[in-house]
Amino acid sequence: MIAAYAIGVGSCWIHRAKQVFEFEEGKALLKRWGLSENYVGVGFCILGYAAGEAPKPAARKEGYVIKAT
Repeated sequence: MIAAYAIGVGSCWIHRAKQVFEFEEGKALLKRWGLSENYVGVGFCILGYAAGEAPKPAARKEGYVIKAT
């Protein structure tokens, strides 16, 4: 995702692959792609180009991060 950002491509992590591949449709996809049903999905990363400018990040809260001494 960092590499995508570096070249101007947007990305979004979707943490649902495990559930998707537990269903028959997901198992059929694994078979179609030549992958064993023993693989366990974790998540999907979708890539694309944003329709507009990314919003500016919110200001950091003062004193929110505390350094350990």
